[in-house]
Amino acid sequence: MQRIIYVGLFLLITALLLSTCKDDESTPDCLPDFEADPPGRWYLGDFHVHATGASNDTGGDSYPPDIKAIALERGLDFLVLTDHSNSTGSDPTTTEEDPALFNRGSEFPYWSMTESLSDDDFLMISGNEISPVSEEDNPSQPTGHIGCIPMDLTTFDTTVVFIDRPRGTVTGAQTVQQAKDAGCFAILNHPYALTPWIAYDWTSYDYDAIEIWNGTIGYDNWDKTGRDVWLCDLLAGRRTVAVGGSDNHRVFTAIPGVVLDAALAYPTTAVYAERFEWNTIMEALKAGQTMIFEGNSRLQIHAYNEQGCFNESRDSRWIRLRGTADENLTNPQLLALRVTNCQDFRPGFEAPVLTADTLLLQDINANVDFDIKIPIEGEQGVYTAQVMSDSGQGHYWALARAILIE
Repeated sequence: MQRIIYVGLFLLITALLLSTCKDDESTPDCLPDFEADPPGRWYLGDFHVHATGASNDTGGDSYPPDIKAIALERGLDFLVLTDHSNSTGSDPTTTEEDPALFNRGSEFPYWSMTESLSDDDFLMISGNEISPVSEEDNPSQPTGHIGCIPMDLTTFDTTVVFIDRPRGTVTGAQTVQQAKDAGCFAILNHPYALTPWIAYDWTSYDYDAIEIWNGTIGYDNWDKTGRDVWLCDLLAGRRTVAVGGSDNHRVFTAIPGVVLDAALAYPTTAVYAERFEWNTIMEALKAGQTMIFEGNSRLQIHAYNEQGCFNESRDSRWIRLRGTADENLTNPQLLALRVTNCQDFRPGFEAPVLTADTLLLQDINANVDFDIKIPIEGEQGVYTAQVMSDSGQGHYWALARAILIE
């Protein structure tokens, strides 16, 4: 009997010890150097590119093989051709709209070619930019250009036809819905723009992402407004993703681009994904794992708890910024913000007014990596950051994703 009691006590103590070890394993001691990054790496891409033969405003020399060659020179891992929907792109020989072409395919004329140009080291994806336009007698009325990024290449229906004409009959909401119905990740391209007829009309908030940096003259006031409404979306509970796109129409444009002619990959959107396959990249994109930059500038943001483990909640105690500033950036600075409120005028077109606390404004050295930790107390708000020039120069900046603490 005594032996049975001893055996029982031994088994009980062993079970308790095993349970304690298990609990210890489930609560990792992440300090002192913070939890290691998850498996994966940053894959560099461009989500907004036009090709000759599908878009009729490309200068006549931007064919997919040339686009791939330049993309590889500039270090891209992937890009998406987002040629205009059929009404403006069906006939590459003319820039004049022909009612006979209205709402007729093909929307993805380079689908097979992009497949053949893709390999183990580079992905070229055939997408679309659904491009309705307001009535000719009211050219200042926004409608919206929606980037349609196929999410599943094996099941995507390339025979879909988008309705974008007659002029003045298709709203932004209808355009977003067409993209979603087709199985696309829907991006608001240049929601604010110098040319108002390509801006968005805010008739729907069901998009997936906002292009907060559109190419040409660098990060400008139109982009800033787009970025501000993205932050407003996050404060309102929408899980909107931030992306950038060059909007390149002439692939041989020299970097960093000129007014109305963006250079390919300026800006670039990087996506942090576990593997180099399209479905995995898209899942990471949907999760908002992005950063946007030009040249060699980089900026990533993470939040950690008191133990140095990844944490994006009221338990967060550190914001960590890692990156570098391109050598071409004049007097680079690092700015970190906590945005707490948005005065949002949508569906009007006035820029929103943000209330924000400056967590950090610091001069940094170009071409030198930085790793900066900012203590926080888990306060509610949207945390984000940017590498910028103190002169307001728009090229060679870097924009981080945002962390929402509710």
